[in-house]
Amino acid sequence: SHIPIIFLTQKDERSDKIAGLELGADDYITKPFDIEELKLRVQNAIQRSEMISLTDANSGLPSGRLIEDQLRRLMRDPANNTWTYIDLKINYLEQFKDVYGFVAGNEVQRFTAILLGEVMDEMGTPNDFVGHPGGDNFIVITHAENAKRLEDEIVRRFAEQVKQHYSFIDRERGYMIVQDAEGGEHQVSLMTLSAGSVSSRTRTFADIREITEVAAEDRRTGSATVEEYETEW
Repeated sequence: SHIPIIFLTQKDERSDKIAGLELGADDYITKPFDIEELKLRVQNAIQRSEMISLTDANSGLPSGRLIEDQLRRLMRDPANNTWTYIDLKINYLEQFKDVYGFVAGNEVQRFTAILLGEVMDEMGTPNDFVGHPGGDNFIVITHAENAKRLEDEIVRRFAEQVKQHYSFIDRERGYMIVQDAEGGEHQVSLMTLSAGSVSSRTRTFADIREITEVAAEDRRTGSATVEEYETEW
């Protein structure tokens, strides 16, 4: 299913083309054909397939190598020497999936991607970048002057809007009840976002790994001050 399919055929009726595309073809070329055009169509199909494999299938955001490539471009390009890298983590996503299932968890990931896009459209710049390394982790690279204000707005909106993914009872009491492997029950907070950031305005970096590590450490250090809501019953 991940291999691009191009039909090359003498069947040139409109109904034939529609039938071929309905079968899932990525392209449909009729004879006679131009060999250079065919080469370009094959190259484009391969590039589209590679791009799809480099994006998160659920959120649709760039992941893996695309995020690394973006960071390398920032470090190489002097014109982009003022940027902030924000590391974001959805707290309690796994516990949420234990209670509500993986489909609901996927919806939370898509919701997060949309929310990030909305905030960046309102407060970011045209050169900003949003990525999804996977699971409960998202990243933002922004050139906005007040990146901290943008970061705080993302965290605030998430905490406010993520409640729509919970049942009325859980929203009202402000926590979920989760069963552990021993049959016991405990309270788990509603999901929140932890955020940490690093900026080229305040330090220089030797490589892209240093950027991600420092931002992740800042996120962990900052989230340590958040009140812990999980308590045993």
